[in-house]
Amino acid sequence: NMQRVFLRALLGVVSILFYYKGIQDAGAGFATLLQCTYPVFTALFATTLMGEKFDARLAGALGLNLTGVFIVLGPSADVSPATIIGGLCAFGAAVFAGGAVATARQLRISESAYLITTYFMAVGTVLTAPSLLVGLPALSHGLLLALTSVVLTSVVGQMLLHQGLGFAPASQGSLAAATSVVTAAGLEAVLLGARLSPHTLVGACLMIGAVALAVSRS
Repeated sequence: NMQRVFLRALLGVVSILFYYKGIQDAGAGFATLLQCTYPVFTALFATTLMGEKFDARLAGALGLNLTGVFIVLGPSADVSPATIIGGLCAFGAAVFAGGAVATARQLRISESAYLITTYFMAVGTVLTAPSLLVGLPALSHGLLLALTSVVLTSVVGQMLLHQGLGFAPASQGSLAAATSVVTAAGLEAVLLGARLSPHTLVGACLMIGAVALAVSRS
């Protein structure tokens, strides 16, 4: 099982690296739009390789999820010929993320959420440490606070995801996790004063509806 734990960690780290590369080349809106299709790949891996059931409700939930993501992020996405490479990276990130979530679900049958999360963070640290050789930005209190917040929320988020996958199928878990787009939009409005547009609220409702539809499956 340790090989599978390492595989889950590797898939997750590669997904994140591809996602950040996609943001760099294609912009946050377009890259996030493509990366958030990962519930489709999670369902594909889980139903073909791990025996999870695929039915009309799951298909409808995935459709609602994709529609909601497009409505939330589509208008802000900057799609141009220069974004093709970044878009491909973000799409690759979605594929790897789907494999990571499906693998994590399989692992939770016998392994703890703490173990899976620890391996994920450890492998991520080792693989990304060489980037520090390129140089560090000028440190400030604001930057340190932001970095600390990112690390802590990432660790807690991964722990909760792995804990949840011990009770929910991978397809349902990925749909629930994908609503982080909705959470981000809400926090941006509360903390940064951003205005929630009508299309954001509509898309958020569709994504939440997708989770409800998936959970309602027998």
